[in-house]
Amino acid sequence: MGCTMAKSLVIGSILLALCACAADAPLDEDEIRLTLWTQDYWVGVTGHELDGVPLDDPRRAQYTVKDWYNKVAHDFKALYPDRKIRIHIETLDWTSGFQKIDIAVASGRPPDVLISTSGIALKYARFGLLEAFDEYLSEEDIKDFGSFYGFSEYEGKHYFLPFIGGNRYMVANLEIFRERDAVHLLPIEGDRLWTYDQFLAAARATTFDRDGDGGVDVYGFAMPFQRNSPQQDQMPFFWGHGARQFNDSGDSLVINSEMGVKALQFMVDLEHVHGVVPAGSAGLRNNDVTDLWNAGRLAMRQAHHGTRRSHERALETGVIEEGVIELYPMMYPSLPGVDPGAFVVADSPCVFRQEDEEKRELSIALAKFLTNTRHEREAAYAMSTLPTRYSALDVWADDPFQQYVLRVARYGTKDAIQGYGIPLVNMTLSAFQAAMSRQATPGKALDDLARRGNRFIRRDIERRLRAGAE
Repeated sequence: MGCTMAKSLVIGSILLALCACAADAPLDEDEIRLTLWTQDYWVGVTGHELDGVPLDDPRRAQYTVKDWYNKVAHDFKALYPDRKIRIHIETLDWTSGFQKIDIAVASGRPPDVLISTSGIALKYARFGLLEAFDEYLSEEDIKDFGSFYGFSEYEGKHYFLPFIGGNRYMVANLEIFRERDAVHLLPIEGDRLWTYDQFLAAARATTFDRDGDGGVDVYGFAMPFQRNSPQQDQMPFFWGHGARQFNDSGDSLVINSEMGVKALQFMVDLEHVHGVVPAGSAGLRNNDVTDLWNAGRLAMRQAHHGTRRSHERALETGVIEEGVIELYPMMYPSLPGVDPGAFVVADSPCVFRQEDEEKRELSIALAKFLTNTRHEREAAYAMSTLPTRYSALDVWADDPFQQYVLRVARYGTKDAIQGYGIPLVNMTLSAFQAAMSRQATPGKALDDLARRGNRFIRRDIERRLRAGAE
């Protein structure tokens, strides 16, 4: 009862906040008001104004997370001097932000333009809530977006414009591989692809007792299973086995396939057969993995587009000592003859359906303006992310590390961004944890996940279709 009441109060307060956003200033009858919500933001315009500035320095108060968006809004409005345009910008976090978006959509008061994950946009596209961009883009734009544009497709139309690209890959600590005389075990050719057998050999060689007390001090690999994203952390091991989490349309779990079971068994065996990951991995959080890594006690881990920048900052602040870690990026392993798979995402603006033709025109124009080449460069530089236009790739022209990260983004799979991936995160992690802790076999864990997950998906689709018909 108390939990239900608390939840109702939270929902009510969010709805009141949404209403307040719409009523916080009088609306000129000639004014066109657009709302822009974003989950991607950074402090300052360039994102680097505060590099090297101490946390207690008063100069930090000069910059906010809306600075860049305010600049873009100002420049956009200048393109329409004959129109009165007001753009309300709101930043959302990655925890409560999804709930706020869902509540706004359910109440019929979504933002005009939303910048969120690709999967969120595809979820709303499924229910006919978004404007399609197809008739508003030139062939030049479509070619410039390249493979990222294909991620926005649902039933033949495209519902978001790729903006802030991100991906996952693996990284090795060369210092540990040199310590173990095992550098030759790492992939070096081309995109640095390798097999599961080769990966396991590298992990075995770098799992060892450093201080001679009889216990393992350094592990070959580790990944989190608590409070993490399975699409980012565990699913690459499924894709490398040729398995998928969802069917092609994203409305049914197929993770319990024969190859899916083999993939999860491989992860279980890393701990319980080969001993190359920490005991009790089912309870590992990302911070636990990071602590091992920063202390020079982990030879390989998963990395992301901002890993190199985070590493540099950790060195600057003394979190990592000089000479402990040297980064070496590489791709996930896969079975022979199977392409590896990686989590590749483009956080992107989508436009909710507009009844007013002028607002539709301006909302789509704003989304296009946000994702032009100049702004793609600025966002990539600010966040150390991947440009999603070929014309913006030059932002990392002098950076071999980021060039590699860009190159392996081509191993991204749409399975990573299906709309039901986020709602099923906890259910998916529970299945993986059950298998890792040997509370269930991989087959049973995945069968239970598919049964429960598909029931959730069916009910959610039915609920949304009923709501749309009312």
